[in-house]
Amino acid sequence: MQRWIGFAGCAILALFCFMMAFMALPMMIVSPQKFATAFSLGGLAVIAGIALLRGPRAHTMHLLSRDRLLFTLSYFGSVFFTLFFSAIMHTYIGTLLCVIVQIVALVWYVVSYLPGGVDGLQSTTRNLFGTARTLLPF
Repeated sequence: MQRWIGFAGCAILALFCFMMAFMALPMMIVSPQKFATAFSLGGLAVIAGIALLRGPRAHTMHLLSRDRLLFTLSYFGSVFFTLFFSAIMHTYIGTLLCVIVQIVALVWYVVSYLPGGVDGLQSTTRNLFGTARTLLPF
């Protein structure tokens, strides 16, 4: 029961952080720090909630497994560099690129837990890129 309570608390925190991030989205040109910080904290709350549900040690071992190591490095690296570029360097392009990598990694992480999620995501991206190739002139 305690794991479910911890998961619910993290889910509520993640929802709050994502709402704050999307409210800050129109101001991203002026102040990318607000969006980047709120979105990064929301993503970390999602992972913390799943870790509480599965067990912190088991989830950490799962994240460090061979199958998940690419995700772990890309996601946590993108969180670090998002916060670095937004809070320390104050660069818009660096923050934007890292946020995009962070969104892709977080979607990949969440979808990978759904049955058939990875295959569906790969099929969707293949179809999108195929359509983009036919529509774009280059």
